[in-house]
Amino acid sequence: MAGSIEQITQQLAALDQKIEAMGDTFTETYRGYLKQLGQTVKQQIILSCYRICTENYPTRFLSLSLNQRQQLQENLQALARQTITDLNDLLIPIAQITLEPESEDLPDELEALLSETDYDLPSESSLTPLEALTIWQEQLERSINKTLKTASSAANRLLQDAEILPKRLPQAVLDAAAKAEGSDSNAANLLNVLVNASEKTEEAETSQPVITALMHVVAVNLRVSELEFNDPAVSSWRNKLRDLKQQLQGMARDYQKKRREQSIAQAQLAWKSTWVKDEG
Repeated sequence: MAGSIEQITQQLAALDQKIEAMGDTFTETYRGYLKQLGQTVKQQIILSCYRICTENYPTRFLSLSLNQRQQLQENLQALARQTITDLNDLLIPIAQITLEPESEDLPDELEALLSETDYDLPSESSLTPLEALTIWQEQLERSINKTLKTASSAANRLLQDAEILPKRLPQAVLDAAAKAEGSDSNAANLLNVLVNASEKTEEAETSQPVITALMHVVAVNLRVSELEFNDPAVSSWRNKLRDLKQQLQGMARDYQKKRREQSIAQAQLAWKSTWVKDEG
């Protein structure tokens, strides 16, 4: 039995090495993906704002002075460049990954994998290559979406500051509209919805403090799925990442199987080491 445990341990060590090597491949693939995504996002920020200014709110854009138009365009270009930097900066070494105390930082996929066995959840100081890579990949995807949301919000604020979008429209309204399943857009990476806009009136009594009306809003709404769908280069990198994810899932199943075999073998050995035969 001891030999079996040693063999299983060696097999797990070999899987660790394969997963570490796959981590290097993941890193380089994400590096290419983020570089291409950044260029696409830069183009889409400018294109989305161009459409908003010229197709959706042309009168408001024309009312700006020459200096105001130039300042808006320069600010949007600066935002686009900064977003490229922000996306590239998301790529950190897998070795730096730790598991935060909050349970939501454990990816659902990894939690489901571990819950099928009696395997203990990892601590910050004991992440295996599989755990580290899975958490790293999940956190990176979340960060990408967060960065796009931040860029969208920043672009909309610039449009509000230039009075292209109404200033009285709170950011919370844009965020809620962007999440709405029924939102409609006739162009990629644009939010096109009707929202409720409320305003207080000076003479209104406490029982009737606001006037509510529907407001048509078109705003920037960058989404990974739309960026990938409309750019073959970004889509190609995403396909490579999907292939790697499938390979990792296969290795994860093998790893889970070997860990269970190891636990069973260790339990059997522990049982035999303390078993006293009943001579009666």
